[in-house]
Amino acid sequence: MKKLLIGLMLSGFQTFAQTARYDSLWRDPTVEKRIADGIEQYRKGDFTLLFPDLKGKAEVEIQQVKHDFMFGSNIFMLKGFKTEAENQRYEEVFKSLFNLACVPFYWKTLEPEQGKPRFAVNSPAVYRRPPPDLVLDFCEKNGITPKGHTLVWDNTDHAVPTWIPTDTAKIQPLIDARIRELAKRYGSKIKTWDVVNEVLKDHPHVPMPPEYPLKAFKTAQKHYPADTRLFINEVTTESWQNYHREYTPFKLLIDNLKYQGANIGGIGLQFHFFSEPLHYNVVAGKAMAPSDMFRNLDVYGRYNLPVHVSEITIPALPTGPEGLENQARLTRNFYRLWFSHPAVEAIIWWNVADGTAVAGEDKWRGGFLDEALKPKPAFNVLDGLINREWKTNIKTEISGKSYSFRGFYGEYVAKITVNGKTTERRFSIHKNQPKEFKVTGL
Repeated sequence: MKKLLIGLMLSGFQTFAQTARYDSLWRDPTVEKRIADGIEQYRKGDFTLLFPDLKGKAEVEIQQVKHDFMFGSNIFMLKGFKTEAENQRYEEVFKSLFNLACVPFYWKTLEPEQGKPRFAVNSPAVYRRPPPDLVLDFCEKNGITPKGHTLVWDNTDHAVPTWIPTDTAKIQPLIDARIRELAKRYGSKIKTWDVVNEVLKDHPHVPMPPEYPLKAFKTAQKHYPADTRLFINEVTTESWQNYHREYTPFKLLIDNLKYQGANIGGIGLQFHFFSEPLHYNVVAGKAMAPSDMFRNLDVYGRYNLPVHVSEITIPALPTGPEGLENQARLTRNFYRLWFSHPAVEAIIWWNVADGTAVAGEDKWRGGFLDEALKPKPAFNVLDGLINREWKTNIKTEISGKSYSFRGFYGEYVAKITVNGKTTERRFSIHKNQPKEFKVTGL
């Protein structure tokens, strides 16, 4: 019994020590200053409302209603639950947090039978694969930006159709035809696409045409509108923790494709913790330190291309309150760091709710909602950051012809009340765009 008590005491001390080590990394004044300064410098701007007709005093309420920065998730469970109440809950949570939706275009489930793609709203149901038209209707109705994922992927579980021939010479024309078809149907509606996915995690046993990533980019460049941004998306969790300077494999892949003529328009860096040792090393402050995260983002930032932290799974392990707290703490720290970096344009959580991932991934409990679609502490973190800490809301009284303030980039509504009469105007604060807006008719 004495040995057991000593063991429990030592175990508790070790957990405390690990937590203290992790927290000390993120509370380091140098790290905190870079995060705070980055958010202030890259996510906010100065703005002035002009009131040329104003005489006397006015009450002014300024409310940010949408971010320029893209906060998103995959939307794979749209209309995918068993009950309408669950579907409505999913949609309401999605709308409350996100202005970007990752739309599934996995070839295997989009075209399970050759020549019969599941584009239309009334297409046969497939779990976690809502038809693109259904998703685009939801996005358009709710002011959410869609992102297409993905054109080409050599994964037989999720992407390669069962009917694909094994002769690689016959596969390339089929890939080209698929890209042309998607460009024709969705090129005007979806302006950001993952062209290739997980090239470095290739499957040598799967027949694929030589140079298929390069060919995919060149075909997409030919058929998509000129304003389409063509991304390369990669499994980079190891790159986040293992710094290789200019010689990280993903960077070398990008360099090679660009040299051969691929017009890469953006970089996707996945962030899945599909490893218990990695997860617990992060919690213990032994991996994914903020300095390492910044160094890797700086490497990709040199391309002057938008970076998406494109697929995020942060486990809630161990099961229970400790795991929920781990997930929430990691979520807050990582999101703040990513949001502060000038190269990052979007942060995309992967699965909204526990129990809705593909086989084998549910054990990580990587949703910010639980199986009953109730909020976990990680949801409270995201909601607090996206909807409060990083949104500008001001109430003030003015008596002059102008009011200047500093706010997060995005769309705003201003309500100006003079002698009991309220005038409402919409305006936007965008980087490198006019910094004044004139309110007349008061």
